[in-house]
Amino acid sequence: MAYIKKKKNGSFLITVSCGRDSQDKKITRSTTYRPDPLTSKGHPKTESTILKEVNTYAASFEKKVLSGEYTEGAAMTFEEYSVKYLEEYAVHTQAPGTLENTRAAIKIFTEDFGFMALENLTPLFLQEYANKLKHQKKASGDGTLSYVTVKRRLAVLSSMLSQAVRWNLIRQNPMERVTFRKDSSDIDDKTRYFTQEQAEIFLDVLENPLKYSYNSRQRRDSSGKTYQIQEYQAERDIHLQLKFFFHLSMFTGCRRGELIALHWSDIDFDNKTIHINKNVCRVKGRTITKTAKTKKSVRTVTVPDIVIDFARQWKAAQARYRLSIGSQWRGEDFVFIRSDGSQMGLETPNRAFHRIIKNYNENRPAEAPELPMITLHGLRHTAATLLIGQGVNVKTVSNRLGHASTSTTMNIYAHALQELDRSASDTLENLLLKGKTS
Repeated sequence: MAYIKKKKNGSFLITVSCGRDSQDKKITRSTTYRPDPLTSKGHPKTESTILKEVNTYAASFEKKVLSGEYTEGAAMTFEEYSVKYLEEYAVHTQAPGTLENTRAAIKIFTEDFGFMALENLTPLFLQEYANKLKHQKKASGDGTLSYVTVKRRLAVLSSMLSQAVRWNLIRQNPMERVTFRKDSSDIDDKTRYFTQEQAEIFLDVLENPLKYSYNSRQRRDSSGKTYQIQEYQAERDIHLQLKFFFHLSMFTGCRRGELIALHWSDIDFDNKTIHINKNVCRVKGRTITKTAKTKKSVRTVTVPDIVIDFARQWKAAQARYRLSIGSQWRGEDFVFIRSDGSQMGLETPNRAFHRIIKNYNENRPAEAPELPMITLHGLRHTAATLLIGQGVNVKTVSNRLGHASTSTTMNIYAHALQELDRSASDTLENLLLKGKTS
């Protein structure tokens, strides 16, 4: 018979005796159950109803223990498990940036259902939880969580529960039965990258000065006398370093952090290759350089002549600049730098990228197409999408991007593969039904 004890927080401790060990010590299995105090309609449950639920759960728990179906996950709450997961697994296997994201997600999970036993995280409960996340407000209050944010959060949860299976705490990962897809309210994949025409326009924009308009305003001279500056326009060339960065991003599909982490020794001018072996990321407000994201992320990528030409021009310009500032130089052979030669900040290329697109859209001729305000990471998507669209095999694209497997590439770029499949269908139709009418 299960022993039931009510705790101060409204939960119940359920204990079942299952014999004695070799030293005649009593063996028990315990779990904590917290019934929902409200009915499905939101009304408070009576004490007798709550006790009935507790007794039903206790009988089910006792049956599992005595029949051998019991797992340690029945006695361990998610909050207790998350501590073990972080201490015994995550801190030893995850990169700093990934670990920070895992901690943030676990904090949210613990607040939402940390009191629940691992075994009680059923597919239905987690499906309902996933659906609720789609409509959850952002911390800023500006709209709801994005599809990508929710998907990443659920990926953390799934990874945690897979590890629980490997540790024999639960029999199977309930997240494997949870369905989470985009709906019509989610942003379309097509807004995440440039089309071929847009990519060509962007590269052309990099070769031309940006135009800026300045309103009339008053100024004071050294004597305190005011004078009027009339409205005027000016042009400014895009910095050579930024031109090189954006060409490298477009032609390699490398991640932002991988490019910022580059040293001149990573560029082979003779063989026209870039060696990717490290990554820059931000962890707890600090920018750090770490090893590449995965083993497959360490790679050598071939680049065209135009990229190598920009590399040579920027290396020479950087050397001249270094001589001009003398002892103020603080760099360590970084390719992309701040004004003192130290490593470029993570946000610098993002801000410049959006400034260039905005400036083009504001000053473009009326007949010229507008460029979408994609993210800097969209240049990586652009490279992959255009390659797949031109029939380059997925394995080659996957290797250039540094994905852990081709399945990752296929999942992310399903839109491009689907378009390629349509093209293949049209090709067969033209080949086999040429001259025939439907």
